[in-house]
Amino acid sequence: MIGRGAVLVYRVFDIAEEVDLKQVEQLLKTDSGRDRLKLARWPRHVVVMRNAPVTFSMGESEISLQGKMIRAETFAKIWDYGVLSIHFQLLIPTDMTWEQLIQLSAALEAETSIDTVARWRCQDIVSALKPALRDAHEWAEFEDYVIYFFESLEGIKDPSDVFERYDVPRLLVGEPSETLAESMRKDILYTVNQYSKSDLTVIDWNSAFVVEPSGRKEVPEVIEFALTHLMEMRYYDQLLDQRLTTLYDAIEATRGKLFSSRFSKIAKESSAMYIELTEFLERVDSSFKVIGDFYLAKIFRSSTDEFRIRDWEENITRKLNLLAQVSKMLQGEVDVSRSLYLEIAVVILISYEVIMTALKWGTH
Repeated sequence: MIGRGAVLVYRVFDIAEEVDLKQVEQLLKTDSGRDRLKLARWPRHVVVMRNAPVTFSMGESEISLQGKMIRAETFAKIWDYGVLSIHFQLLIPTDMTWEQLIQLSAALEAETSIDTVARWRCQDIVSALKPALRDAHEWAEFEDYVIYFFESLEGIKDPSDVFERYDVPRLLVGEPSETLAESMRKDILYTVNQYSKSDLTVIDWNSAFVVEPSGRKEVPEVIEFALTHLMEMRYYDQLLDQRLTTLYDAIEATRGKLFSSRFSKIAKESSAMYIELTEFLERVDSSFKVIGDFYLAKIFRSSTDEFRIRDWEENITRKLNLLAQVSKMLQGEVDVSRSLYLEIAVVILISYEVIMTALKWGTH
């Protein structure tokens, strides 16, 4: 048997360019008709975030899983940079075996009804909090993640012994039937973090295994926060691809048209987007601080490494630089066009003066 624990299932969405968190809190406090949205204070001990997110409870949700309807406590968290995280908390039955939990893990990987419920919840939140959202939008993509959170494990006193008794790698990849190769197991267990002899965290790219006897959710919160960064990186990466494609098409359509004014508009749009994305990256880099807790800082670094956030950021930075070069090139085209207009105007004026002078002399 497993012991005391829960499965935390996350769905993360990008819903707006920016969120006014104070207005979100005000809306949640004053809208008494929305019993399904209630402010929830999660304990914070050493985690300090600039513009900490607003967390609220959404009651229970019914989820179809393994042919059964399961009720899951549902929470939502919204960040000022426009990301909404919804997570479902499924309590692990005390009589569930490890093999049954692995079967549940596989079902979570395959089940799509959770996505449907999460999207419905997301739409409900966006509708309720729309006045607090700037440039609200609906992006089809989302991030999914699962954290297996345990306060205790049967027969385990030191969590470092858990790998001898429980097949953690199979749980994290949701593999109910195959025996994993040793190389695969080593890759999965590469990010093992442990602060004391009573806790342990394993972070994989799609799921995590956390042992925390106190029951505090600080480690899942830090992993969730890193997940929102990944969501934003993906969103802006795709947005950059779309904008660059639009720019290239506009340039091709405008090229050769001497008196076209579209270059000026495109250059302004490019510069504005470059500034917007640069500000976002700076905001993300400075939005998280860990005070007095090296372990949580390590968890955050491990999460960002596993999610390859630095790779995403480098890719976005490369595209931003390309956008800046395109903007500079277009501005050069605008300046050349303006110079040409001035030269043509000067030539016309000189020609006019010459003609008028010639006509004047001709009349004499």
